[in-house]
Amino acid sequence: MAEQNRKTSSEKYLRQKAREVVENYIDYVIFLDFQDDIANEGKHILGTYAEHGSLPKGSGFSGFCTLGSRVDQIRRQHLTSAMIDASQVIKRLTPELRGAICMDVGLRGKVRAVATDPFNEKTVAITCSVAWCAGQIGISEAAYRKRVSNAYKQIEVELQPEKLAA
Repeated sequence: MAEQNRKTSSEKYLRQKAREVVENYIDYVIFLDFQDDIANEGKHILGTYAEHGSLPKGSGFSGFCTLGSRVDQIRRQHLTSAMIDASQVIKRLTPELRGAICMDVGLRGKVRAVATDPFNEKTVAITCSVAWCAGQIGISEAAYRKRVSNAYKQIEVELQPEKLAA
């Protein structure tokens, strides 16, 4: 039974590539969200200018106008071709599979809270478990694992021609 669960080195390689595709897709989504935040902040400043006839006065201490620093952050951020390619692959998944695989790669196993045990003063890290991730999506653990597995399978099928070409 254990023999059939062992993966070959090529299967492990393909799974790692699929994980990288998902990580690039997450970076792509964050990039777009960040751009949208900056656009909305810019609209707010332009709206204030249109209403009052002058730009808002920021003291530097109040943190009112952070658009300049945000524009600097845009300059440092780059949309790579790997991110765009990943978005094309991941967008072919159903929304259910997309959500599960992004939750799995982005959050599962990561620390979500750090607490101090009041009895022994030890610090305890609470991580995002499979049960927690499934609960966030609103499905059972079995359904969550199946969605993640199916998403990986679909991504790996799409990456298969790349493997043959390499």
